[in-house]
Amino acid sequence: MLILLPPSETKTRPAPAEAAPLDLDAFGLPDLADSRRMMLRAAVRTAEARGGADKLGVPASSPELVARMAQVEQEPAAAPLSVYSGVLYDQLDPSRALPDDRRVLVQSALFGLVDAATDRIPAYRLSAASTVSRLGKAGSWWAPRLKPVAARLRTELAISGSPLVIDSRSGSYRSMMSMRSGAGVRVLEVSPVQERGGVRKVISHDAKRYRGLVTRALVDVEGTPTTADEVVDVVRAAFGTGLQVELDGDRLVVVDQVS
Repeated sequence: MLILLPPSETKTRPAPAEAAPLDLDAFGLPDLADSRRMMLRAAVRTAEARGGADKLGVPASSPELVARMAQVEQEPAAAPLSVYSGVLYDQLDPSRALPDDRRVLVQSALFGLVDAATDRIPAYRLSAASTVSRLGKAGSWWAPRLKPVAARLRTELAISGSPLVIDSRSGSYRSMMSMRSGAGVRVLEVSPVQERGGVRKVISHDAKRYRGLVTRALVDVEGTPTTADEVVDVVRAAFGTGLQVELDGDRLVVVDQVS
């Protein structure tokens, strides 16, 4: 099983005294190594140039992030689940080892893909919408470079015991690396909705929390689900009576019923 997550805008900086600097050579998915170095150099140039804060999307309240991005290669790095923060990642336990038969990859505008179990990342500031020096929009730049990686991941999944992708990414990060059902692989897009009086509407901000809860249910369960129906059963069992879970084609719909 492959679980795809979006990054978070907010991140927790690892303590410099307790974490080694970023080491790209230690990352998984080594076929992305050259692209990662190219994006890293572009992000540093952007941070060093005039207007870097706007291009990187740095809020006015955190100007120090620009200086940190200018020296991101020297920034302390730690396990992704301890660096990414916010509503989705608050649902996950960074101290819990991820099962070997469930791979969690985080889509990243700086690194392309980050393996939550093995990679070590700094608290960087770069999003899919960021405009970086000489490369343009980060998300658009990554798309053709991630296409062959997605194809290889699909091939590996198709011959595995759990040919499933649980896609909890947001729209801009799905555009970076398209994943669709087919060729022996089922891709389920996690789609939280709110239902009131029989009428459903898409949940915006709080959708991240539900996606985090789905991820936690799937990494905590003993034994990996092998079908979409088993995924539904696992998530339903984890949620109890609080939320409704159902399949709608290739959508894993989480229904929050409110009065």
